[in-house]
Amino acid sequence: MTLLIREAEVNSILTFSMAYSSMREAFELLDKKIAVNSKRIRTSVSGSTLTYQSGGFKDFLGYKTFVNGSFMSVLFSKGGDILSIIESDRLTQIRTGSLSVLASDYAMGSYGTVGIIGLGKQGLAQVEAFHELRPGITINVFTRSQDRLNSAMNFFQRRGIKVRPVDMKTLCKESETIVTITRAKDPFLKLDYLNKGSHVNAMGSNIPEKSELYPEVVKNSAAIVVEDFEMALEEAGDLVLAKKMGMLDESKLMALSSLITGKIRIRREEGNVTLFKSVGIGLEDVAVMSALYEEAKRRGNCLELEVTGKWHRE
Repeated sequence: MTLLIREAEVNSILTFSMAYSSMREAFELLDKKIAVNSKRIRTSVSGSTLTYQSGGFKDFLGYKTFVNGSFMSVLFSKGGDILSIIESDRLTQIRTGSLSVLASDYAMGSYGTVGIIGLGKQGLAQVEAFHELRPGITINVFTRSQDRLNSAMNFFQRRGIKVRPVDMKTLCKESETIVTITRAKDPFLKLDYLNKGSHVNAMGSNIPEKSELYPEVVKNSAAIVVEDFEMALEEAGDLVLAKKMGMLDESKLMALSSLITGKIRIRREEGNVTLFKSVGIGLEDVAVMSALYEEAKRRGNCLELEVTGKWHRE
């Protein structure tokens, strides 16, 4: 039988800790070449785009698709059974927030402050992730919209999350890790805003035409951590722009998978800025989907459907 897992069930079952652990394991297996990520495919018509991303992890294969903010995922067994159909908007938020903490942990080691730039639904999930996974951390937040800030503060208050609203320059100067998670088309984060030794998670852009970072940030980063080399160089607008301007040293690129396994290390004693440039990959989704599916199956409270994907002659 196939489990149908709706958004409310995703929210009640999936935790940031589950997402963090499943992605860490997926990257460990990717480094050992026993997990697989496939390049993203986009199909556009009449101003709308269908995005498809997939991966393979342990005994699971799966994909996520989305159009104009509507997210759906399908998880298969390696034998072809359709294990689960999942509404995946909240899953994507939890995955992306947990990924940001994961990258910060391995790039920074220890840190006590984080600044989140952008308070849309993805930015809110970033705050939730750091609050849940790193209790006691100081969280600075910034958004250009006063209405969005007011709404976000109500959201945090209802959940008992303490944050400190500040302007962007103060956020950068008083945060060891800085997360950009916006829909900005043009760069806004300048090198001058950052302290030596800062780490930046640039999470907002995964198309070449959009960039959150000025190329000087990329140029002056001692290490540039990515999930997938080919996808990062093709899709990450921050890196694409820097390369066009001759400000990207590709020898600085590091695989997150190799950083997690310890195959490579970042030398932080020099006090240089480091960067994690995320584009979001299918393997991350499949890893989190598998953890969600296993827990939903254990609880036994999701709707079961008879879906095989096969035609049988009577």
